[in-house]
Amino acid sequence: MNPVTTGTDLEFAILSESEFEAFAAKHPLNSFLQSVDFARFQRARGQQVELFGIKRDGGLVAAGKLNYTTTRLGYTVCECAKGPLMDYSDTELVGAVVGLLSRRAAERKAAELRISPNVRYIARDADGAEHPEVEDNRPLVARLESLGFQHQGLDMNFVNVNWMFIKGLEGIKDAEELIMGTSYRTRKAIRKAEKNGVFLEQATLETLDDFYGALSRAGDEKGFVYRERAYYEHLLRTTSAEFTKLMMAKIDIPAYRKSITERLAEESATAAELRREVEETGSKKKANRLKVVQDLVDSYERSLKDIERFPDSVGVATVAAIHFVCYGDEVVCVIGGTVQDYIYFNGATSLYWGMMLHALEKGYPRYNFYGTFGISGQDEEGHGGYEFKKGFGGEVVQLVGDFVTPVRPAVFHANRLARAAVAAARTVLGKLPRRRSA
Repeated sequence: MNPVTTGTDLEFAILSESEFEAFAAKHPLNSFLQSVDFARFQRARGQQVELFGIKRDGGLVAAGKLNYTTTRLGYTVCECAKGPLMDYSDTELVGAVVGLLSRRAAERKAAELRISPNVRYIARDADGAEHPEVEDNRPLVARLESLGFQHQGLDMNFVNVNWMFIKGLEGIKDAEELIMGTSYRTRKAIRKAEKNGVFLEQATLETLDDFYGALSRAGDEKGFVYRERAYYEHLLRTTSAEFTKLMMAKIDIPAYRKSITERLAEESATAAELRREVEETGSKKKANRLKVVQDLVDSYERSLKDIERFPDSVGVATVAAIHFVCYGDEVVCVIGGTVQDYIYFNGATSLYWGMMLHALEKGYPRYNFYGTFGISGQDEEGHGGYEFKKGFGGEVVQLVGDFVTPVRPAVFHANRLARAAVAAARTVLGKLPRRRSA
């Protein structure tokens, strides 16, 4: 297509995958949602995707991935999720770019343009407290509204996630320094899982059923929404093994039972010997040592009791499954959980920790726990998950959210009126008395 220009000497152009990735992967606002891997995946799923660039004097100053979605009634939305990628402090550039995007959306017969910049709203700390003296992008919200966008609010968005918990990894030298940045409870859980032999495995097409079985079971038990199996199969077929990491935490039940039994026998023998020596000598030092050893014996006995319901015929069990994405500057925990029956083994903790080590090894400067809610108090839904993530260290990150602007105003407003009428009708119908059965 011919480039579209503006009075600011900017031009809109469709980019090749290599042109787009060269810009996107290095951009400070990069996101896996704005990547060639994810574009390939979406195209394989039948979605309409464009990779665009905004050029000035031949050089890229902005870029992004546009998705076009059309409803059964023919209403088309053009969306740039976690984008566009550009310098939002340049108010003239922001105005010119969204103008070009609105024009492109209109050319493609879209009725509205949606953007959700990957930009913080206000800096927050680990407890969620605001720190506008560190970063405050409320002026950006006002700027976009002045350009005709409607801000969709600041509540948790489960589609374009805008509340997250992120741990910075820059400056951390090794695994020991990393683990010392976690809470005592988290360190204990990590070391317990390692000692008990929990191991990690990345799912392939051949082992996808193991991953999906654990993911779907955890989702059904905890009530989170997960994708259909075909979604994850498409990811494995269309994206790289580094980009898509469908990770499983596993435990070999027979090997675990054997290990605990052997440790119990060893410590029981030690306890018996110490008990004899204490009885003979009355040594306080031996008595203190006996208390420590006896605690271990009791712990191993409890462990064997806990796994009585898992016969050796279970073999290797998948105790947790989480979908991770590694791209740009971060490792992202997209979705996943622990199978309730196996919660004793700390599978999710092992997965978070293992992928944090991967991030450190590969040089990713951020570890993103992704969607996080229940931050305000313990009575809120999701607070337990937030506290679990907080144990690894990090800070709450709140993005500016979604923005919508009409590009075909008549169609846009007609659609809004129709949706409002349907919602009102449903409300009225919900209040009507139900017909009694005979």
